[in-house]
Amino acid sequence: MSNAHIKEINIDEGLFLLKTDNTSSEKIKISTKRKHLYIQFHFVLNGQVWFHIIKGTHKLEIPNEYSLLFFNPKNIIPIDAVIEPNTKMLSFLFSLDAIHKLLDDFAIDFSFLRPQNKQKKLYNKRQLTANELIVLNQIYKREVHHKFDYIYIKAKILELFTYYFSQNQPETLEDKCPNLKNEKVVEKIKRAKEILVAHINEPPPIEDLANQVMLPINVLKNGFKEIYGEPVYKYILNYKLELGRHLLMSKKYSVKEVSYQIGYSAPTHFIVAFKKKFGITPKKYIQNL
Repeated sequence: MSNAHIKEINIDEGLFLLKTDNTSSEKIKISTKRKHLYIQFHFVLNGQVWFHIIKGTHKLEIPNEYSLLFFNPKNIIPIDAVIEPNTKMLSFLFSLDAIHKLLDDFAIDFSFLRPQNKQKKLYNKRQLTANELIVLNQIYKREVHHKFDYIYIKAKILELFTYYFSQNQPETLEDKCPNLKNEKVVEKIKRAKEILVAHINEPPPIEDLANQVMLPINVLKNGFKEIYGEPVYKYILNYKLELGRHLLMSKKYSVKEVSYQIGYSAPTHFIVAFKKKFGITPKKYIQNL
């Protein structure tokens, strides 16, 4: 794929990693077909992706912090997707031999690979857990330069699978992040995000936010970044600008109205922030719709 927003890394024979980062103000399209059957795992870390399936006759939305797994043992499924602006996605493509090799090395038995299930179509869309988000962000940030980076990513993929296919088992975060000591802490951090989103026009100061969810400030700040991949206020800034972009797309509001709706004290501040993020002014963005 030639699109500059997409980086493909061959981790091992039959195992590919795709990093998608659309920082532009335009949608980008992925359209590719492999020569062999692959199990596809797609993880949307930020933003929104639309997958075209069944020869493009159906559109499937994968929103922020959701995953999609699919595999058809009888047909080669192309990756046919539209990536919305401000979207980050990690994708893993496994040949059957590659996924067996990875899991057999660790003597792990996943039910979907058992012989009685080998002819079944796989399809699973669900929200990502905190554990999965942490591992995915670690993989996303890792640059691949030498063999030790490949080993690191393979180990992280295995860790991700442990969480992904063991949803009924209790999750612990102690080994990965000392700030996330138990599920109650994770729930409090999720609650902090909900408060920020609910008060997007006037987000509370970090001290007040920490008090509301009853967490030390350092635990909230470090834990939030571990789970969501960004510091607290960078996350809410990106959220505001993405909300502003969607409001502009509706063509129901002027730039001035949108700026006030998402909490900017002056339209000029919104215009500067929007252009810095999307590379285009809100007015030109509307004109290009």
